[in-house]
Amino acid sequence: MQSDTFLPDTDSEDEDSDYESDSSGDLPKNNNIGVMYDFPKEAITGQRFLDQSSQEKYKDLRNEFFTPKLRKGRILFHTNSGNSYNSIIDLVDDYKLDDINNVIGFELISACIKSNNASVPFVDIRIPELPHICCKQNEQGVPVLDRIPLDLSTSTQNKYTHDREYHNYFTPMKLSKLTLEVRLPNGTITTDYTGFYEFEITVLNRSLSQR
Repeated sequence: MQSDTFLPDTDSEDEDSDYESDSSGDLPKNNNIGVMYDFPKEAITGQRFLDQSSQEKYKDLRNEFFTPKLRKGRILFHTNSGNSYNSIIDLVDDYKLDDINNVIGFELISACIKSNNASVPFVDIRIPELPHICCKQNEQGVPVLDRIPLDLSTSTQNKYTHDREYHNYFTPMKLSKLTLEVRLPNGTITTDYTGFYEFEITVLNRSLSQR
């Protein structure tokens, strides 16, 4: 099973057979310039469909809303504390995304972590598989995804929303498993915190080598 969030739908065998049976003659006339392959932009400039709508405006709307340069999807992750702590974000087996190719961005959107020590004001979130360009540098020189302030009352949880108004995109890469590290202010990795996380993955729709 694949996720519609990141991966395109695949046609069934019945649909393929129907298409093959109809594809022996001319292509049908319709408002879909996708039936034209490798056409130059000049070919649709000033041209209109059978209903007199603009091919150029159709193409602009289609590319903006239905075939954008980037695809974005969000995943949710939960960690328990102690012996049942889980640090592995398995995009293939758990999220059914297969290997995600052409990933160029990964961000923490929000987090809710329950404090268990009134003397710890924050924790840093690190995923070592991610490039440094999408991270923030902490006082120990460690690239972290974000810093999460904690409510010093151990009976409450504090929801944090990221403050980024920019995107640090990186060279396209494939992701399948990620490791979540929760680090104390002194740099120690801890498994003592229960947390809820929301991440956003940005995928480049087209290969950089596409002609």
